[in-house]
Amino acid sequence: AMANAGDMVEIRVYTSREAAEFGRMLLEGSGIPSFIRLDDCGGMQPYLNLVRGARLVVRQEDAPCARDILENSCTTD
Repeated sequence: AMANAGDMVEIRVYTSREAAEFGRMLLEGSGIPSFIRLDDCGGMQPYLNLVRGARLVVRQEDAPCARDILENSCTTD
């Protein structure tokens, strides 16, 4: 079960949903639950992604570990 929204933190903003999805899978592979917060009105206005990005969100207690995983992976945004 996901924690309260107050316990969630954004750890990275990606320029595309695909890049964020890759980060999410990376974290999931390490046992860290995460989700992507998009500002594109549910896909109705995908061009907004170019402006606002896709945010990768994790539980506060997972944030330090999640940042380590993302920083040590060879991904390019």
